[in-house]
Amino acid sequence: MEIWHIVVIFILLFPLFLAANYILVKRMAEERRRRDDRLERAASDSVRESYAGKGMPKESWPKYKAARKRR
Repeated sequence: MEIWHIVVIFILLFPLFLAANYILVKRMAEERRRRDDRLERAASDSVRESYAGKGMPKESWPKYKAARKRR
């Protein structure tokens, strides 16, 4: 294979790489956004349950505990 063959193949495949990278990053960002929303919703639900009632909190802290990172 000559050098110009390699250059032509690279030029033709580079936009494909960029498109695949764009799709992958977009999907990962959406997944992270969903995970953050789920975490925020769980925390707010826990706080709402803890402070529900007659204006006085049932407990002095929310029941929600942050998820621990898996090793």
